[in-house]
Amino acid sequence: MQTTTALPPPDLFIDPIGYLQYYFDQLFPYIIVVVSLLLLMLLYFVLTRLAKRSLVSIGMGIEASTGIVLVLRLTFFLAAVIIIVNAFAASLATILSLTAIFGTALGLAFSQALGNIVSGLYVLAARPFRVGDYVRVGGVEGIVREITLNYTRILLGDETRQLLPNNKVVSSEVTNFRVAVADILIDKEKQIEEAQGEKQKKSYLRSIDNAIDILRDMASDADAYRYTFDMNIHMSYDQKKMQHQFDEVCKKYEKVFLSRPSYQIWAKPAAAVTYRFTYIVDDPMKIIKMTSLFMSDLLEYYIEGEK
Repeated sequence: MQTTTALPPPDLFIDPIGYLQYYFDQLFPYIIVVVSLLLLMLLYFVLTRLAKRSLVSIGMGIEASTGIVLVLRLTFFLAAVIIIVNAFAASLATILSLTAIFGTALGLAFSQALGNIVSGLYVLAARPFRVGDYVRVGGVEGIVREITLNYTRILLGDETRQLLPNNKVVSSEVTNFRVAVADILIDKEKQIEEAQGEKQKKSYLRSIDNAIDILRDMASDADAYRYTFDMNIHMSYDQKKMQHQFDEVCKKYEKVFLSRPSYQIWAKPAAAVTYRFTYIVDDPMKIIKMTSLFMSDLLEYYIEGEK
């Protein structure tokens, strides 16, 4: 507080109003500080409670709520310091200096951790996926089990858990295989119109009709998972026979998945043909449980060798 020459208070019996006014003026700055800090504390509690409820509603883990509370706590602590310093009439340069020192020290001590927390906040805000989704993040894929400020926990295909730092999530290509059932229905209805125009086999049309019936029985706001994977078949194999094998296996798995799996030639690398397979399930665990078996059946002819 700035140094000033203090005047003596008026005499209580001669000027009681002036006496009270004198001490009120002396205490007023401190009253403002106390009220400001109480309001800041009230705002802190309201925001942290809202943050925790929001995280719970979207299925976030307890670590995520703890991390956000930590960030809010640091933010409000800095705001409280600024209020107190400003109440004592410190110069703007002093406030900026304190802020710069605080920020530099915090940045040097926790630069990597803070970077990961910022990435976590981006993941929470952008929501490229949610808990329960089957995703592919860079070279890692599986079911999202937990999202925190520091990492995303993913259940892999071999049912192990991997902690993926959120800065890697932000810097990697993310594929979310979740899709609304309503969107799949639209695609299937267009598919059957195209198949009728091309005069496809009745068995193929019947398989699409069955898929549409199954999808319509699901809730209109339900989600499904359209999973894709690629397989490279060497050119030394008869591609027609391979495709016949694929057709038979896809027909076999029509009742395992929500609809008959499909495939298409996706690329032509050197001395091979890349096929992309697609199937739809209602539970992402089926991707983990059934993909290996599905691939094994598809590659039966390829593994046994051409006879």
